[in-house]
Amino acid sequence: MQHLNCVLSLIALLLFTACETVVTDSLDMANTDILLVVEGGVERLINGNSRRQEVRLTTTANFLDNSPAPPVKNATVIISDQNNSYDMIHEEDGIYVTHDLVPQVGETYTLEINWEGKAYTATDILQPVPLIDSVYIEFEEETGITDKGYFLKLNSRDPQGVANYYHYRVYRNNQLITLPDPGASRTLVLTDEFFDGQARLGVIPNEEVVFTLDDQATVDQIAISEEYYNFLFKIYEITGNQGLSFVGNPPPASIRGNVFSKSPDLYRALGFFYAIEIDRQTIAVEE
Repeated sequence: MQHLNCVLSLIALLLFTACETVVTDSLDMANTDILLVVEGGVERLINGNSRRQEVRLTTTANFLDNSPAPPVKNATVIISDQNNSYDMIHEEDGIYVTHDLVPQVGETYTLEINWEGKAYTATDILQPVPLIDSVYIEFEEETGITDKGYFLKLNSRDPQGVANYYHYRVYRNNQLITLPDPGASRTLVLTDEFFDGQARLGVIPNEEVVFTLDDQATVDQIAISEEYYNFLFKIYEITGNQGLSFVGNPPPASIRGNVFSKSPDLYRALGFFYAIEIDRQTIAVEE
């Protein structure tokens, strides 16, 4: 649930940030088109329970509306693989869940949504995650880039000859922490273009998260598709470079996800449906 809220907030940016437009008094910005926003997908946790799968549906609000994104509660939502289909049940606040799907590496997952007479679809492939070899805590003095404190670090090895795309989540005391930072598009999402097959030692998955003694530190190393990498890179790049908080309206029009209409009308939707595998490691912050 925390990840859904975080990414939905990340993509909750102004539609009009994507273009530079001269706004006049005659422009009716309070009546922009209402679009479906999709976030969530299939998650396989290699060292935990992977039976609960979530997709959250909301809509964009009018441009001048500062209220939370309205949840979609009346959609039909199905996830399917090559052999089975899984009906998702609306739980609350636009969250649709299924406990029947058991994620498999290499499987292609397809999301189908029917809402208010419109049909949408999205597809992603679940990639294998390279394992974390070890995690540890190290104290560092203040630098020009980071604060003084304890940092979570990890060691891992990238598989040789395979294009891998990584996403990192870092939790402090079970609370997911993601802050607007210009470096996020280079640290929270990575491609192995420059370290294919190499050992990765002393990696700080999020330099913005500083821990104190007695904290519990958790990191997710996540395998994502190239398409999801490109989507997240653009999201982090915009939020970091503009210093935007993760609260706002809909995503910029130029950031296209993988959710498309199934009819010739080509109506739009925002967001991304993903399939990911996660290696999660936790450590206590001690001297």
